[in-house]
Amino acid sequence: MRKKIRPVELLSAAVLLIVCCGGNVYGLAPFGAAMFCALSGVFFIGFVAPIYLLCAFLFTFEVWRLYVSGAVVLIMAVRWFLGLKAPRCDRDVAKMLFSLAAIATHTVLSSVFDSLTDAVITGFIATVFYFFAVRTAAYVRASFSYRPNAVDATCICVTMIVAGLAFGRAQVDGFLVGLAPAMLLICVLGAVGAEAAMLGGASAALGMGLNADVALAPAFIACAMTLVAFGRLARPVYVSTAIGVYAAVAVLFFTEPVSVGWNSLMLAIGGALFCMLPRRAVRAVKAYFDFDGSARLAVRHYINRTKADAGNRMLAVASVFDETARLMNAFSAPEPDYNAAGEAVMDRLCPYCPAYNKCDRAAALGAFSMLAQTAHSGKAVIAELPDFFTQSCARTADVIAQASAIADGVKERARERESEDKAKTIVTERLTAIKDVLEELGKSQALPVGFDGIAEERIISELGLNGVECAEVFCTREGVTAVVRTLSASREKIRKAVSACLKREYEVTALDKTQAAGWSVATLKRRPAYEAVYARAGLGKNGISGDSYTFERIGDKFLAALLDGMGSGVRASESSGAAVELISCFYRAGFDSQSVLAGVNRFLKLPAAENYSAADVVVCDLDNASADIIKIGSPPCYIKTTDTVLKIEGSSLPIGVLDEMRPFVTSKRLYPNQMMILVTDGVSDCFSGDELPEFINGLSAFNPEKTVNAILTRALALSGGTPKDDMTAIAFRLFDAPKKKKRV
Repeated sequence: MRKKIRPVELLSAAVLLIVCCGGNVYGLAPFGAAMFCALSGVFFIGFVAPIYLLCAFLFTFEVWRLYVSGAVVLIMAVRWFLGLKAPRCDRDVAKMLFSLAAIATHTVLSSVFDSLTDAVITGFIATVFYFFAVRTAAYVRASFSYRPNAVDATCICVTMIVAGLAFGRAQVDGFLVGLAPAMLLICVLGAVGAEAAMLGGASAALGMGLNADVALAPAFIACAMTLVAFGRLARPVYVSTAIGVYAAVAVLFFTEPVSVGWNSLMLAIGGALFCMLPRRAVRAVKAYFDFDGSARLAVRHYINRTKADAGNRMLAVASVFDETARLMNAFSAPEPDYNAAGEAVMDRLCPYCPAYNKCDRAAALGAFSMLAQTAHSGKAVIAELPDFFTQSCARTADVIAQASAIADGVKERARERESEDKAKTIVTERLTAIKDVLEELGKSQALPVGFDGIAEERIISELGLNGVECAEVFCTREGVTAVVRTLSASREKIRKAVSACLKREYEVTALDKTQAAGWSVATLKRRPAYEAVYARAGLGKNGISGDSYTFERIGDKFLAALLDGMGSGVRASESSGAAVELISCFYRAGFDSQSVLAGVNRFLKLPAAENYSAADVVVCDLDNASADIIKIGSPPCYIKTTDTVLKIEGSSLPIGVLDEMRPFVTSKRLYPNQMMILVTDGVSDCFSGDELPEFINGLSAFNPEKTVNAILTRALALSGGTPKDDMTAIAFRLFDAPKKKKRV
């Protein structure tokens, strides 16, 4: 099945044929017939034949050229028709033989109407050019969809020389109007790539120099080089600069000022046409010919495919945890069979009874079943003893003893089931929490990585301007990865270049050497809008404080926690310290606040380490300054602003007291000029009423270290210089990260 021809291919073929028909060197026009023969082998002859006939006549207005070109069309039409009937005539060898026959016919017929020497030279040049035209036509037929190799590039450059001959021939009253399409062509090639612009510009300049003015060649080459050098700037800027460079070089080669002016005007017209092209169209051309980017698509597709597979596997594992947690609560203890239990007791006692043969078996079985039900229900056996045993049974005492044994066994099994249920509850909570984390990770991993090719090019260019050689950049939603030369790698230069290109502050999180000698990989992530500065002040009642705290940056979040362990001394310090470490570990692993606190609460409820702690936990988003404040049996905390103090208090029992914990949770927005202050009861109990918030409001500085030291000094003074309990105060505030270079 033949490949469907697209409009861009037809347009390119028509332009090639027109340009080659217009190509003229020393009065000879050998290129049109060769290009027509090459194009007729890959395009429908009914499309290219009219264009060839029309151009052959219009460029010379000589009627005999219609006869000659008509003979060429006839030979190639015969080949095309035979190719429909005989597949052998559609092979490359057959196309070449028919094309050479057509060029030979063109030479013979031209010698009838023109000099023999010119006809022979024209035929020789056409034969040589045909082999270049075949490769160029094949590349056009392929929609320029692959990177041309050395042979293809050579053939295209030869075709560009012919185009330059055509542009140099396009003159009106001595003024070179062909410079306008030449400038447009070079600008488009500049969008394709620097190499294409340089080779195309040099080839076209050579052709124009042969057909117009030798001084035109170096001036136009300088113009093309300027387009490449300043291609990163706005289109009007680098087009204007290139025209100025052309004029300067042309003057150096003693070109007349009038010619320089008119030629510059023609270049300006071509440049203006290029500037009028939509930006989207220029980007589309650049993306289409970005063969390096296409080569990276395989790597990027592999990255996305691997992420999707990993995400799907995480979701599958999460579903396993979810189903396991559901099944653990789906099964309950079976209802006891009272008839079977009663019959078992009856079989143990009745055969040894002296009245066994006289006993009413049915009544006895019913009484034993009622007795088993009473024993399993936990009621008093003697009080609920059926009448059968008090009136008709001879072994009532033995029956009561058996019933008591059953009741004791039931109680023991109930205690075991209670322990099992607690263990199942803990395991179910952990499985559910793990499921939630895996599910969130799976969904985020399954999302494809969005690459930004335009930003990547800007970053490579900006790094080069900053003296950092960069081979490749990946720019995604998660951050930027750049492969840079180790000798020129500088964290600060890389950070500044990436931040300037993406118009957002970034920070270098890693700069690692690779297996490739001399190259390193820089990893950058967006710097949060805010950073935190913090401080702590504390004093133990007996030298060792039972209070524990933590400040930790976890991704784009900032965690501050303060726990007041039960009592004071080593035991309280170990208990609150373990709880703080658990809180940090859970948050680092990605668990939500409810799962974190539930896990810590279960830990403190363990019989081997039964304890409790009052806790304040603040999780602050460094991107939007929102803070989740969690209070569990702790004294009020405070937010200090420029003119007041906001008091936040919540009523709940300390962590580790009850199995079911209900913390007080609220959300606030912490602006850069506000400070969060947390204290333990050893500090708050020293103040009465609203004395503590009033004291905080009276502090002028927004320095966390000075604030907590002032609070602790005041509390110690109010307690008579001797702490009556462990005393700890912590504080932190946010500041605008881009304005200050401090880090958490």
